[in-house]
Amino acid sequence: MAIERHDDYLVDRDLDGVVSIGIESAKLAECVTEVSRRGARGVFGAPCFGFAQSDLDFLARLPSLQKIWFWDVALSNVDAIYSLPDLRYFGVHPRRPAMSFDRLPTLETVIWKHNPRDRGLSSLAHLSKLHVWNYKPRHGTFAGLELAPNIRELQLNWANPKSLAGLPELPHLKHLQISRCRNLESIAELPRIAPQLEHLVVSTCGRVADGRAVVQHLPKLRHAFVRDEVLVTR
Repeated sequence: MAIERHDDYLVDRDLDGVVSIGIESAKLAECVTEVSRRGARGVFGAPCFGFAQSDLDFLARLPSLQKIWFWDVALSNVDAIYSLPDLRYFGVHPRRPAMSFDRLPTLETVIWKHNPRDRGLSSLAHLSKLHVWNYKPRHGTFAGLELAPNIRELQLNWANPKSLAGLPELPHLKHLQISRCRNLESIAELPRIAPQLEHLVVSTCGRVADGRAVVQHLPKLRHAFVRDEVLVTR
């Protein structure tokens, strides 16, 4: 994010050109009006930028939004998210009520701090990018992790399983990044999970020992970086 203040409002423009306006609680109504005036497609908020709401009720006044990004928040109500019929980008963490993602069928990108009470990710037919943070179930495996079948980009950050066993087959997956999964010892399941994989990065996962052997069984791989070593580059 490259957040700057323009005309007394916080503004961010992402790499895809989507303009987002920062929501500041001290002037909540004015920020909502500014979103409509500019035709901005996104909003964001964090305590460090003046956001102190315990709910997102103001979203109901902005039905054209496509992107929401709120971090370091403590929300008691997120029902207004379901009033956004064209929402494509979701990022709300860390504290919030459980989400029913099946009620947001237009989602294409989800930045998800794992909440075991969330439901419906696997139903999202248009979801192409999923970043998972802090997946640490007591059973220590990926069994039961909901993933949409059509995703093309997956990140796994700060997860506790020792292997990738339990992940479903992801026939459209092209990009996979695994970071800071310090229990991870093996990526041997990758040829089953992602036979079309083109880009692989495994970083800060010091116990992974089979990277060189596994990449030989991924024929579409164009780039692989595992444990500080470039294994494939084409």
